[in-house]
Amino acid sequence: MAIAFVVPLVVLLGSVRTSVGFWDTADLQTVTWIAGIPYPTGYPGYVAIGWLWAHVVPCAPVAARVNALSAVAIAGGAATIAAAALLLEVLPAVAVLAAWIFAFANVVWLRATYADVHPLGFAIALIAIVLAVRWARRGETRSLAAGIALAGLAVAVDNTTVLMLAGGAIVTLGRRWPLGLVARSLAVAALIVVLAYAYLPLRSAYVTAHRLDPTLSLGIAPGRPFWDDHHPATVKGFASLVAGTEWTPGATLTRLVTPGAARNAVERFGPGLAADVPHGLEIVGLIGLAFIAADAPLTAIGLLVAGLLPALFGASYQAEADPERYAFMLYAVCALGIAVAADRTARAFGGWPGLGPVVVCGLLALALANDAVRGAPLFGLRDNAGARALGPRVAGATRDGAVVVAQWDWATTLAYDAYVEKSLGRRIVVCALPHDNLESYARWMHEHQVTILSEEEPDLPGYRTRRLTESGTPDVWEILPP
Repeated sequence: MAIAFVVPLVVLLGSVRTSVGFWDTADLQTVTWIAGIPYPTGYPGYVAIGWLWAHVVPCAPVAARVNALSAVAIAGGAATIAAAALLLEVLPAVAVLAAWIFAFANVVWLRATYADVHPLGFAIALIAIVLAVRWARRGETRSLAAGIALAGLAVAVDNTTVLMLAGGAIVTLGRRWPLGLVARSLAVAALIVVLAYAYLPLRSAYVTAHRLDPTLSLGIAPGRPFWDDHHPATVKGFASLVAGTEWTPGATLTRLVTPGAARNAVERFGPGLAADVPHGLEIVGLIGLAFIAADAPLTAIGLLVAGLLPALFGASYQAEADPERYAFMLYAVCALGIAVAADRTARAFGGWPGLGPVVVCGLLALALANDAVRGAPLFGLRDNAGARALGPRVAGATRDGAVVVAQWDWATTLAYDAYVEKSLGRRIVVCALPHDNLESYARWMHEHQVTILSEEEPDLPGYRTRRLTESGTPDVWEILPP
C-alpha cells in the first residue's frame, strides 16, 4: 500500500526536527555517526542501521538525517498496518485511513520527529508480527521464516521488542509449526542477535585500545558515554549495558501483569489514546478485535498481548522518562481493530461504493482531521534552535582544550558538536555531575581550563568558581584553585 506509506512519510518528514537535540536524542545523533555505544540497552542494530543511514543519505545535517529515520520507521509502520488490514480482508480505503489514524496520532507523530530507537524497533517487530498473521491465515511458510528472522533483527535494534514479539509468537500457534523450518529460522534470528550484540564488546575494546575517547586522556576509566558507554568489553559492563541493570527493569517485569501495572497503564495512556483516537474509536478498535477473535482467536489474543505488554512495562518502569514510546504497538493494534470494525460495519450496509462505506470513511476522516489539528504545532518545533545554541555558547566562554563537565541532558548535545560537527575544537566533554570527579579537578587544571555547566553556582569543596557567561542557561563556570 504505497499511499499508506507515502502520505505519512511526506507529512512526518515535513515536521522532522532539523537540528541537534538534548538528552537521549543527541546521544543517538552522535553515536550513529561515530559508530559509538549508546545508553542502555546498547541498541547495536540501531547503531548499525543509523550509521549506514546517516552516511548514505546525502542531504541535511547529520542530526536531521538521524531524526528522519524515526519518520521513515513510523511511515513504514503505517504501511504495515494497512497491509495487515488488507490481509484481514478490509476495504482498501478503510485500511489506508486506519493506517493514517495511527501515523498521525499525536503520541506517535511527536516521536516520529526526533531520533529515538523505539520507532525503528517497533516498525521491524510489527512487520514480524504481521508476517505471523499471514502465516496463521494462509499457511505461507516463507512468511513464518521471514517473520522469525525479522524478530531477531528487531531484538538486535531494541531488546525490549521481545514484549511485542511475545504476542507474535502466540499468533503463530494458529497453525502447527513445521519444526525443521522453525528451527532453521530461529537459528538465523539467533545469529542476527549474536552478531549484533558482539559489536558492543568488540567496538568497546577497539575504542579503548586506540584511545578514541578523549576522556581517557584525563585518566578517566573506560566506560563513558558516546564512545564506550558502560565499557562492554568487560563481562560486567556488557551485562550492565544490555540488561540496564542499574535501572532495575527486572523489578518492573515481575509486576508486569498485576492490577497495579494495569492501573498505571490506564492512567498514563488512557487520556492520550482517547484524545488521539476520538469519538469512541478506541472502543471501536476493541470491537474490531472481537471480530478478529471470532474468526481466529489466537490471532486476536496475540495482537492484544503485543499491544498490552509494552504499554504495561512502559507505564510502570520507574526509570522511563518517556513511557509513551512503549505505546506504539497499542496504537497500532487499536488502528487495526478500527479498520476491521469499520469494514464490517460498511459491508453490513452494502459494499463499495455504497452509502455504508462512504459514511464509515467519512467518520474516519473526521478522526484524521482531529489528529491534524492536534499535530499542527509539531511543525513549529521543526526549527527549534535551543540545543543548537549551546555549543557556540560553551565555545565562546571557554578556551580551546578546556574540559567541559556537563550532566547528561547537556553533555549529549556538546558531544554532537564535538564529535559530529567538530565545532568544539580540542575541548573535552565529560558527561558527569559536578561532584563526580572532584578529586581529579586539581590534576586536570595543570593542563586544562576546567569548566562546569550548571544552572546555579556549583558548591565544590576545596575550589572556587567563576561564572564565564552573562546570560542564558545553563551557565558556564570555571573551576579555580582555592
